[in-house]
Amino acid sequence: MNITFSVIVPTYNRLQLLRNTLDSLFRQDFRDYEIIVVNDGSSDGTREFLDKLQAEGKLRCFHQENQGPSRGRNLGLKHATKDYIACIDDDCLAPSGWLARYADNIAATGCDGCGGGAVTGNRENIWAVTNDHIMNFFKKMVNDGSTVLPFLTSNNTVYSTAALKKVNGFDPSFRLGAEERDLNLRLAEYGAKLIYDPEIVIEHHNDENVVKFFRHQFLAGKGSFLYYRNAKRRAGTVPTAAPKKVYFRLLVSPWSSFSFMRAAIVSVLIVLGQATVTLGYVTARINQNGR
Repeated sequence: MNITFSVIVPTYNRLQLLRNTLDSLFRQDFRDYEIIVVNDGSSDGTREFLDKLQAEGKLRCFHQENQGPSRGRNLGLKHATKDYIACIDDDCLAPSGWLARYADNIAATGCDGCGGGAVTGNRENIWAVTNDHIMNFFKKMVNDGSTVLPFLTSNNTVYSTAALKKVNGFDPSFRLGAEERDLNLRLAEYGAKLIYDPEIVIEHHNDENVVKFFRHQFLAGKGSFLYYRNAKRRAGTVPTAAPKKVYFRLLVSPWSSFSFMRAAIVSVLIVLGQATVTLGYVTARINQNGR
């Protein structure tokens, strides 16, 4: 089975982090792949950097006004020439066997989509640690084999190009937050087979800070509203939400993962973060557009 990848990287004002991401992609053991970077209106020298790499034949790049990663990934999808789309973000590092492991999964299972996990690159950044802890918690809870639809995040996923085009890619109404949940649900409704492999792990060098953390949580809440609203409009029913006990487990989960002081801090940030998610959801519901 000949498997080929178009790796799509949306980027916005993260030049140094992007350099590191691309270095990790250039070092892949797998050979049959292309790299497509979509510059989402950066003003930090990213355009010039990418144009130079494109002139050297190392990648292809496209530029757009700042419209968010969903539109960026869709622009990359439009120009992709390979059979599978590999998604990674501009703050992530892929191990050298990243694409090879995905190729093995596709060959073995015939899946239309597959995702993996992430570890925090900068363990001193408590905002990044908390954000990744929340994401990893839900991946562990959802991807235990008890549900048909896995929880896959767009910083570490691969999809069949044909399947993505069948569902028109990412929904651009999601600026940030829940866009991958929406995509995975639409793929599943189409009949795509999606799987999760916890052994495919990237490093997430999130440059989170207090402002970015709470903005992220707020947008996640707005995205959740869009996710449930759009699902109901398509199918007449909404996906089952996580039971309340899951959120209680999330609150206590830091105590089995961190030292006492760090667990206390992460627990407080989880509470504040989930309150901000709720605020984002309510705000979107009031506005009835989620934008």
